[in-house]
Parts: sequence; structure tokens; C-alpha cells
Amino acid sequence: MRASPATIRGFTLLEVLVAVGIFALTSAMAYAGLTRMLETRERLSTEQQFWRGLTLAFTQIEDDLAQMRPRTGRDTIGNHQPAFRGQPVDPRAVSEPSMQFIRAGVFVLGESSGPDLAKVGYRLREGRLLRLVWPALDQAAVAEPREMPLLTNVTAFETRFRAYSGNWVDRWPVGTDLREIPNAVEIKLTIKDRAEFTRVFLVNQ
Repeated sequence: MRASPATIRGFTLLEVLVAVGIFALTSAMAYAGLTRMLETRERLSTEQQFWRGLTLAFTQIEDDLAQMRPRTGRDTIGNHQPAFRGQPVDPRAVSEPSMQFIRAGVFVLGESSGPDLAKVGYRLREGRLLRLVWPALDQAAVAEPREMPLLTNVTAFETRFRAYSGNWVDRWPVGTDLREIPNAVEIKLTIKDRAEFTRVFLVNQ
């Protein structure tokens, strides 16, 4: 038995509009939730990268200073240089590093008879904290260090050096003994739009 035309009823225009409205509202809420989730994920990823980079930078500094050795080097004309040299930051491109010293524990490939030593340093330049590694312990006239960026957006890099007497100084060496080294180094980093981070590292321990 077929239904009469009078009993066949479809959706009214109002019902269709209500259904479309509900679908649009649900879609908008789902899209807003997805957007917030992606933004949160991106912020978490950014935070994770920042803290990982900061931790790796401090770990590298700690390892270098722990392996520091009281060995003097020579400059371009053969004069002995301090085993450890530290000074306040100089932002000029040709300035001396804030710290430079000789460390041990460097991996030597093969059965080389060379020393497991390297001359390293740290410098702040154009908002980047750089780790420097020289090709030789004694500085030749054309020797340029290899630069490895550790951190970016660094607005301040401050160093202090603790003598065995317990005094903190802004420059090292403090006396005439070129082999004298500090027993601790305080490093204060200020990161743009972040905060100030201070760490104290023991030297040669």
C-alpha cells in the first residue's frame, strides 16, 4: 500500500537552518579547542627546547671548568700567558673572551701520542653565547678559534672568579703567578624575555 502524498513529509526550511546552525556551532567549538591544543603544544615545545638548551649550555661549562688544568700557554710572540684568564664582557667583535683556559679530557682519535688537552673559552657576541675552541694550545699569529653557539637571545653574560682566599673578583689572574687558577666561577646569564640565571661551578674538581 503506497502512502498518499498527504502523508509524505520532508524537513522544513526552519529545521534545516537549525540543523546547519547546530553543526556550525559544534564545528566552531571543535576548531577552537583544536587551536588551543595546538597552541599549548607549541608553547610546551618551545619551553622544552629552551630549558634543554639552557641545561646543555650549563652542562658544557661545568664540564670544561671541571677539566680545567693549570697549564700556561704562549701568545703569538712566545710570552707565557696565564693558565686561566677571565674578565668582564666586552661587546666589541675583536674583544678578548670572557674566559679562556686549557682543559683536559679531550677525546683523541686513534693512537695519537698528542696530549688530550684543548684551549677553550667563552664569549658573548650579538646576543649569542659562544664556546670557543682553538686549534692549538699555544696561540699562533693566524690561529682563529672555532665558534660553537650555545645559547641565543642572551642580553648579559657576567662572570666572577673566587680565589682560594674566599674573595670574589671580576678579573683573573689576581697575582703574578701565571699558574694560579680560581677555585670556582660564578656565571650569570640573562635571557631576553625570560629571566636571570646564576650558577656557580667548581674549577679543576
